[in-house]
Amino acid sequence: MSIEAAVESRLADRIYSALLHETTWQSFLDGLAATLPDGRSTLFYHDVDSGAGAWELTSGLPADVVSDYASHYAKLNPWMPAASRRKIGIGVVAEQMLPREQFVKTPFYNDFFRPMVGESAVGVTLARERGQSMLLSITTSRADPEKNRDVADLLTRLAPHLRRAFRYANRRSSVASEIGRSVCQKSELGVVVVDEGARAINFGAQGQAMVEAGRVLRLTPGGKLHIRDSDADAALHGMLRRGFDGDTATTFVLGSTKLTLIRTCKDCESAYFEGPSVIVLIESQAKEPPLDLRGFASANGLTAAELRAMQGLISGQNAARIADAAGISRETVRTQVKSLYGKLGVRSQMELLRISGLLRMEN
Repeated sequence: MSIEAAVESRLADRIYSALLHETTWQSFLDGLAATLPDGRSTLFYHDVDSGAGAWELTSGLPADVVSDYASHYAKLNPWMPAASRRKIGIGVVAEQMLPREQFVKTPFYNDFFRPMVGESAVGVTLARERGQSMLLSITTSRADPEKNRDVADLLTRLAPHLRRAFRYANRRSSVASEIGRSVCQKSELGVVVVDEGARAINFGAQGQAMVEAGRVLRLTPGGKLHIRDSDADAALHGMLRRGFDGDTATTFVLGSTKLTLIRTCKDCESAYFEGPSVIVLIESQAKEPPLDLRGFASANGLTAAELRAMQGLISGQNAARIADAAGISRETVRTQVKSLYGKLGVRSQMELLRISGLLRMEN
């Protein structure tokens, strides 16, 4: 077996090992980065409509560079227009997307890529849906496209394995399904869990009944959840977009029904392959008693600061919003939230919302 064949075989094995959780995707990316001089590899996405993008799983890229790319330079990446149209599964060198003489004149190259990353790259588009491309790229200090072409061909051969990983993850939707099953089993509220495409992947019994009634929300013929209020429906679809950076929970009162949308938190690998998911809590307010949070705080030994944090989280605010409203630092709020979670024995905003539902039932 040649060295090239051995490298390809080893990388393919790492794909399936990562898929089965026998190793991590980091191991695959580290091996891939080693195929080019000063190689740095990344699994990333790009949204052609908004220009948003992020290097989500990386090898060799410092955190500040990854952050700068997502916050500013993704929109300036001159390779992405061509990448959004190129054939899926075919590895290419950077010069096939933009001639180098044009690339080196761009702000992306001069202000970001050359000083922080390298000279060129090879890449492959793995999937494309709803205007979002999922890609794999290796950057390198070697600018010669002919010398980089063999690695682009390697990506072409690895692409079928990676596309199987996407299909498997989308079918399995493990994190969203596990969260959904837990919430559906334990919550007295109506619950629907939707995946990145707004498809309903899990129901609680009450949630299914409310969807079938169709007064506030319904399923389209394609199995996608549609909320009849345009603002709430837009919020749902916004939370399902990669790169969403708003509040992870938000609430809408639609007549006598309250909808709480919660964007589930996942590890980086699950987030990349499965995509975002949202839990929709549906609650009738017709007979809902008020929350006695002060009595609850006293009974559980919560400080005034922890109570304030709890009130903010239940109302759908994140730590930044709570900090801004109170005039304190975000780190202080995060410390208060950590202490709050410890006293209540919860691990997430979603579990805190479930407690608030139980409090109403007890009142």
